[in-house]
Amino acid sequence: MDETTKVAIIGAGPAGLAVAACLRQAGVDFVILEKEQQAVPAWRRHYDRVHLHTTKRYSSLPFVPFPKDYPRYVPRHLVVEYLDAYAKRFDLEPRFGETVRAITRDGRGWRVESTSGALRAWHVVIASGYNAEPLLPKFTGIDAFKGKTLHSADYRNATPFAGQSVLVVGMGNTGAEIALDLAEGSARPTISVRDGVHIVPRELFGVPIQMVGMATRLGPRRINDSLFPLILDLVLGRLEKFGLRRPKQGLLQQIALASRIPVIDVGTIGKIREGAIKVAPDTAEISERGARFV
Repeated sequence: MDETTKVAIIGAGPAGLAVAACLRQAGVDFVILEKEQQAVPAWRRHYDRVHLHTTKRYSSLPFVPFPKDYPRYVPRHLVVEYLDAYAKRFDLEPRFGETVRAITRDGRGWRVESTSGALRAWHVVIASGYNAEPLLPKFTGIDAFKGKTLHSADYRNATPFAGQSVLVVGMGNTGAEIALDLAEGSARPTISVRDGVHIVPRELFGVPIQMVGMATRLGPRRINDSLFPLILDLVLGRLEKFGLRRPKQGLLQQIALASRIPVIDVGTIGKIREGAIKVAPDTAEISERGARFV
C-alpha cells in the first residue's frame, strides 16, 4: 500500500524549505522529495562571486531573518550556510536521491511516483525551481567550434579563462556578472546582446534598487516608466553608444507584463566603459575560431 501524507513538496531548494517550515509551524504532515543528494543544490553550484542582488532584509525565509553580521548583499557561501541552518532549525529532512517521475490525480488527492516508489498526498507543491534545467542554445556551426563551450550553470570562476577571449551569450543578470568576473580575472569577454535590456544600479543614491522598486508601486506605472530613463541616464549615463539599447516596453511594464526583471549592475557597466568588456549584437552563427553577429 502506498505511503500517504498531507503535502508532498517537490524540491528542497529555498522555496521547498520555506513551504516545509510553514507547514511544520502549522502542524501539517509533509514529505520533501529532492532528486539531488543535498538541499539547495543550485546555490551550492552557483559561480563563486555570486551574491544576492536583493537586500538581506527582504530576502530571508519565513520566521528567520538573516544574521545581523551578514553583509547587506549576502554572498553565496553565506546563503548556503543560512539555508542549512534553516533546515536544521525546523528539523527538515528531505528524502534525497528521489526523482519524481509522474504526478497524477488520485480521487480527491494526488499520486506521486518517484524513483523509490509512490506516495499519496492531498496536496502537491512544485518547488523544483524556475530555472531547474539548463538550456543551451543550438547555434549554427557550434559543432565545428574548436574552443570550449559551457552553460552558465557550469561556470565557477575566471581562472581557466585568464588571457583568453570569451563570448558570453545573453545579458541577463547572470551573463552580466559572469562577464564582469571574467574581466576582473584577466580574460577578454564580449557580451552578445540580442534584445534591448533595462539596466539599473544596485543602489540609487545609496538606497537599494529593490526598495526603490517597492516605492514605485505607490505611483502610476506609466509615470514611473517615463521618469526611470531620465534618472538612470543621470546615474549610469547614456548606454546606447556602447551598444546597449533599452526595450520599447518601460521597465515596470516589462516586469508586470513579461516577468522580465532588469539587469542589476554590480560593476559590469564600469568595465564596459573601460573597454574591458566588449558588447556585440545577437549571435548569428559560430565558426571554428569565433562567431559572426547579426
